[in-house]
Amino acid sequence: MPTQRFFNLKEEKRRAILDAAFHEFSRTSYANASINQIIKEADISRGSFYTYFEDKDDLMRYLVRDFKESCKERILKVLDQCQGDPFETVCRLLKELMEGRQPENAYALYKNSLMDMNVVHQNQLLGMERSGTGGEEQRQFIHELLAHIDQKQFPLGDEEKAACLIEMMFVIGVKAVTTYYMGAAEEGEILRSARNQMNILKNGAFA
Repeated sequence: MPTQRFFNLKEEKRRAILDAAFHEFSRTSYANASINQIIKEADISRGSFYTYFEDKDDLMRYLVRDFKESCKERILKVLDQCQGDPFETVCRLLKELMEGRQPENAYALYKNSLMDMNVVHQNQLLGMERSGTGGEEQRQFIHELLAHIDQKQFPLGDEEKAACLIEMMFVIGVKAVTTYYMGAAEEGEILRSARNQMNILKNGAFA
């Protein structure tokens, strides 16, 4: 985690450092990502960098955490806009992702830096040390999702069932985004496929 000195910086300066890190980790592999390039873009000294972060791992860990928190906030907001319908929420989020530029950079970050790591290193940075799950963090987010989902229309029941469903929806979403940024299919085709898969999850294969 960053030091208190980092948090004492003005919001504008903190954002400049994180943006510079995001650009660098999206540009090249994690092994080749340069702290020198980050401090140059952020306009800070190397000495200052090490008073904010312990090392490159520390910076990446916080960057991923910051991005995950932004994603969670957006998911809950869209879920509310969709009247608590989790299936429509995923479809709407996918459409947003395909229309924006920032998600493309986020995909580049994953492709260039996170996929460059071994599984153990990747899981540590993503906060998934416990057998590939998010542990307490994941359980807390599931509770938040359940609080925003319309339980009358979508009675998910217990936490285990909800976790399984959310995991399946996540897999569909990640596959759709990956297909889009790889250029393997057109946007409309990807969205139709994702919506069909969501309908199967929602209504059953033989409904």
